[in-house]
Amino acid sequence: MTEQEARILVVDDEASMGRLLKAGLEMHRFTVRFEVRSINAIKTCLEFHPDLILLDVDMPVKDGGMVAAELKSHPALGRTPVIFLTALVRKEETAKPNASGEIFLSKPIPIPELVARIRAVLQSQTRPRIAGALLSSQSRPTWR
Repeated sequence: MTEQEARILVVDDEASMGRLLKAGLEMHRFTVRFEVRSINAIKTCLEFHPDLILLDVDMPVKDGGMVAAELKSHPALGRTPVIFLTALVRKEETAKPNASGEIFLSKPIPIPELVARIRAVLQSQTRPRIAGALLSSQSRPTWR
């Protein structure tokens, strides 16, 4: 898989954090869209079709948990992996997924560490767009 094939949606109410994550991930050849309003997260997912969502936990109107619950219950988005970003946990608490299998990463997170976590999650998924990256360019279907 190449990172060019991976589409990442960043949902964070802190515009500066979102821009930083977007720029850092794009340097690693991910395709990134940033959404600052949690109430628009589902709509943006349906338009962008991300392979993975980076979701801030503490946001106004809808917090990350509410957005994640909506994602899981949506037929087209329920299998999209989510990595939660939060300043509410210590780095040592983020070493492994929690009992529910959710991944929480402590903000701020160095981009190389974030990229490694994203790659690990994406490699564990069987998503059509990512699987398509393994096909030759001549036989690759268009996934939308």
